[in-house]
Amino acid sequence: MSPILLHIYGPISIHSFGLMIVLGLIVTLYLLHRDTPLKKLICDDQLVTIFQLSFLGGLAGGRIWFLITNASMIESWTDCFTLWAGGLSILGAVIGIFIALTTYCYLQNLPTFQILDRIALYSPLLQSISRLGCLCAGCCFGKQTDLAWGIIYEHYDSLAPLHVKLHPTQIYSSLFLAVSFILLLCFDRYYHSKKTGQLFALYIILISLDRFSIDFLRGDQEFFVQPTIFGNLSIQQALAICLFITATFMLTFVTFYKKSDESI
Repeated sequence: MSPILLHIYGPISIHSFGLMIVLGLIVTLYLLHRDTPLKKLICDDQLVTIFQLSFLGGLAGGRIWFLITNASMIESWTDCFTLWAGGLSILGAVIGIFIALTTYCYLQNLPTFQILDRIALYSPLLQSISRLGCLCAGCCFGKQTDLAWGIIYEHYDSLAPLHVKLHPTQIYSSLFLAVSFILLLCFDRYYHSKKTGQLFALYIILISLDRFSIDFLRGDQEFFVQPTIFGNLSIQQALAICLFITATFMLTFVTFYKKSDESI
């Protein structure tokens, strides 16, 4: 399994991690463009702007949080910018996108959470596809295992430990995210009493569950040096708990206290 699909010239190559992200972005943009409820909220030009801001915000947030929580992997300042080799945090990307879009919607006087609902619907699919890029690059690797479906990395450019059998945590997460997309899609299509904010809250709950559970099998996580209220959990799991609690409160409020005439 190679993180580099095609070497072009010198340091220029096509990396599997970047290719899968681009593929996921193309699929997501296509689905958003065809999303009827979203078309009622924004025009095509605004969709392009939102997509660009989401990409930049997600890239910045995902990379910053990855570097904060994987400081031991940084050997040189140039490592901060090697995005093509892998190293983006899903939770960090979500926070970055949320900040970017809420700011844009506020400045443009757009319905923030109605738009976030539509984007949240397709985000798990984008992340599921991107996780396959992680698999090829060797980032987000799992702990050693004796299970028959364990994977072994042998390419010297892989970020994972070489020549040992590891849990394919990237595949576990990709499958969980794919199922999350199906669940959100079913909720959107068949739950006719949904209200603004429910899809977004459910999305945050699902990706928080994904990150919290998968970290028990991950072999690349940074843990708290000093004892905290989170015990022996990883830093990522602590963030996942915070997001899960916040989203649960939001879902409860929207479901039981928000007026029905505010639904999409």
